Amino acid sequence: MIDETWDIRGDDSNTLQVELQFTRGVLARGMGEAKLYSGAKPDFYRIYKFEQATDVVRSTAIGIHRVSKFSFKASGSKLAPLFDGSQQLIAITSVPFYSRTIYLPAI
Repeated sequence: MIDETWDIRGDDSNTLQVELQFTRGVLARGMGEAKLYSGAKPDFYRIYKFEQATDVVRSTAIGIHRVSKFSFKASGSKLAPLFDGSQQLIAITSVPFYSRTIYLPAI
């Protein structure tokens, strides 16, 4: 059983609070690479290589529901209007492992 609690507070009194409890499933491992180009210098870019593991613990689309507890609260002048309670939860994905390396192109 995995328990996660997130309490995020901004200097402007906006807050996000998340509580989640779920049963771990089989992790899917993935790798990728992306080139991010500079807006100021379009010929300059960095190469980002990453590796991660993901676990879809809830998905309405594919019928997965291993979540036993979930709560989400947002408050503050910027966040409260965005999360007014009319939203519908469609998926929760856990990312227990993420590694990124950044490279500059050979000159």
